[in-house]
Amino acid sequence: MSKTPAIEINDLTVAYQFKPVLWDIDLIVPEGVMMAIVGPNGAGKSTLIKSILGIVKPLAGSVKILGKQYRNVRLEVGYVPQKGTVDWDFPTTVKDVVLMGTYGKLGWIKRPGKREKALAEEAINKVGLGDLSHRQISRLSGGQQQRVFLARALVQDAAVYFMDEPFQGVDATTEKAIVNILKELRRRNKTVVVVHHDLQTVTDYFDWVTLLNVKKIASGPCGEVFNEENLERTYGVKFTLAIDQ
Repeated sequence: MSKTPAIEINDLTVAYQFKPVLWDIDLIVPEGVMMAIVGPNGAGKSTLIKSILGIVKPLAGSVKILGKQYRNVRLEVGYVPQKGTVDWDFPTTVKDVVLMGTYGKLGWIKRPGKREKALAEEAINKVGLGDLSHRQISRLSGGQQQRVFLARALVQDAAVYFMDEPFQGVDATTEKAIVNILKELRRRNKTVVVVHHDLQTVTDYFDWVTLLNVKKIASGPCGEVFNEENLERTYGVKFTLAIDQ
C-alpha cells in the first residue's frame, strides 16, 4: 500500500444548530481497502462522508484525500449519494446521467465524444442496465436507480469512492451485483468507503470498518475491531452476533 493514506482526518468536529453530530474525529484510511462505516441512526455516518467531500462545513478539523484537500483531487473522487436525496423526476435518461460522470475530466465546454459514450455504455452494462440506457430515470425501480448512480461513479474512474447507503431499498440480486462491482474496484487498488447498516454482512463485504457514534469508537481491519465489545460501545446494547471472521 502507498504510504500516503487515501483519507486522513484530524480533530474533525461538526455541529447542526450547536448540537455536535461528529466530535473530534481522527481517522486514517489506507489506500486499496473497502471500508464500512457503521453505527446507529443519528451517529453521523452520512455527515462524515459529506464533511470529507466539503458538502458540510466542519466547526474544526482538517481532511485530506490522497494527501491533498478535496478541491485539489476532486476528479479522483467518486460519490454515490443516498437515493432519497436525488430528484428522480428530473427528465433525463440513464445514459445521460452516467455520461455526467465524464464531465469533470472533460470540463463543461467540451461535449462527451465517442470515447466517453463508450465508457458510459460499458459502465451501464457492468451494472446490468444495458437494455435500459435510454429509459427515463423516473421509470426505474429503486434498485435500478441505485445502479445508475453507481455506473456514473464508475465512469469517473476515480481513486476513492464514497457511497452513502448504496444497498438501501434494493433487492438481493442488486445488492450482490453492487458488492461484486465494489470488490472489483478494491482489486484494482481503489479505496471504497460505504455507509452500511447490515451488521451481519460487514465481514463478508468489507475488509475494513469504522464504528461511529458521534465519536469514533474504533477503526481498522474487520478482524481486529469488528467485535462484540466495540459493537456494544457503538450501539449501547449487548451484542451476541455470530460474526464469521
